[in-house]
Amino acid sequence: MKKRKVLKIILPVLAVVLVAAGLYIAFGVVGVEEKRTYPVSEAVESNKNTGETVIDEAVTYQTMNGFGASACWWSQEVGTWENCEQVLSYLYGDENGIGLNIYRYNLGAGTKGDNSIELENRKTECFLQPDGTYDFSADAGAQNALAAAKKLAGDDLRVTLFCNSAPASLTKNGKGYCDPVTDTEAPYVTNLAEENYDAFADYCYTCADYFLGQGYRVTDVSPINEPQYAWRPTANADGSYMMNQEGCYYSKTEATKLLSAMVSRFSGSAVEEKGCKVSMFESGSAEGQGSASAAYLDCLLGKGPKYVFNNKTLRDYFDTVSTHSYWSSTETKQEAAAYLQEKYSNYDVVCTEYCQMTNDENSGVFDLIQNEPNGTNGMSIAYGVAMAGVILDDLTILNAKEWDWWLGCSYGVYPDGLVYINADNHNDIQTSKRLWCLGNFSKFIEEGAVRLACSSGVEGLESVAFRNTDNSLVLVYVNESTESKTTALPFAAETGFSVYTTDSTHDLANTVVCAPGNDTGVTVPAQSVVTVVIDRA
Repeated sequence: MKKRKVLKIILPVLAVVLVAAGLYIAFGVVGVEEKRTYPVSEAVESNKNTGETVIDEAVTYQTMNGFGASACWWSQEVGTWENCEQVLSYLYGDENGIGLNIYRYNLGAGTKGDNSIELENRKTECFLQPDGTYDFSADAGAQNALAAAKKLAGDDLRVTLFCNSAPASLTKNGKGYCDPVTDTEAPYVTNLAEENYDAFADYCYTCADYFLGQGYRVTDVSPINEPQYAWRPTANADGSYMMNQEGCYYSKTEATKLLSAMVSRFSGSAVEEKGCKVSMFESGSAEGQGSASAAYLDCLLGKGPKYVFNNKTLRDYFDTVSTHSYWSSTETKQEAAAYLQEKYSNYDVVCTEYCQMTNDENSGVFDLIQNEPNGTNGMSIAYGVAMAGVILDDLTILNAKEWDWWLGCSYGVYPDGLVYINADNHNDIQTSKRLWCLGNFSKFIEEGAVRLACSSGVEGLESVAFRNTDNSLVLVYVNESTESKTTALPFAAETGFSVYTTDSTHDLANTVVCAPGNDTGVTVPAQSVVTVVIDRA
């Protein structure tokens, strides 16, 4: 009798356990899929202080989308200038520019006329009108700038449509940013009510459909920018306030619900059939376990009992994690890479925004910035080389398959631009060393290029290597030191190679053309970025 009673208890419990296990597997709650691991090249790892570059083509990593910049805050004006194409040529042209192939178009919230936004060029027009109709004649200048970029870059130009905020007509307060507060310690509150998630998704879909119809290759729509930040001004005692830009906070659960609405709208649609997908939220920083970024990712993609029914669709839809490179040291990125490898190794990484923020101690130029009491645009080679170091970290530590700078063009005094323009004199165009250092990557590493295991064999000389689809090899060296460094290229003896240099006196200049059978070494000047192209087509 006792055995029967025990069996009556054990069998139902066992059945529950089996059903639960089945649900866990069926809904992807436990990690039943294999982790993606990147191989290690023994030849590259052992190449220490040999003075010779080693490439292991059998060991490959990410496949590139390419390199780009944001058209936010400047294109709406530059697009009305008589020399618009000349300005854009520095960014998207091959002849006298750096050949970017990604254009980040800002879908504005419609804050034009909002006197509480400090700078006029940070106020935007919106295609969605307050009465619910669409006016695609709006934002004409920005559309003209995009057309100029496509003319220069060609039909394969990748376009991302991104939002800093939902349209003001959909937000709680009718503005493109969250409510002002007097207490900076007050809890963050979103500016978009859940009942408008579907309307925001419809807006993003309609905009993507419009630009696709205009002949643009729209690959991504990114509705959530840096959701972990408050995006609210601090009010003065009299209630007045000033806001820096559009933006919207979302809690991790709100971000997940909004992206669910976006995915539902885009999945199986005509827009998706044309190659356009919703991007995951863009984190303000690359961070590891225990960070705000990780908390958002776990809520969106996580596996566990509370996510069992919620996240399966999102895990299946998304294939890429988006992050910005602010506030992240090499160590922080290593922590982020370890976290992603442990939990989300099958997702690619894209780094979609970066500039040299004046209060970012990880920028590599923080000390230089602090010595500029009146601010700086950071035009010198030190700023360019520091940026190149960030790019190289993102490519090699995070395996980023895309890297985008923040403002393609900028006004005023701040190290956030590649090209500096003057609204009062359209012919006053100044190029920063950052522009040309980015060009050492963007002009030669093509969409579809595969990263290869590589090391320079020289201490302090960082390197990265890619194989383009035409089988040409591209090596980029970054030398942040004050001394030149030389590395041998024995594998280039049969083909020869070309060298492109950006340093204090050269702007992506073709400094060496080495014929087959000649000297196969390359010298990388102090404080420089050097690209070696080996044509094996």
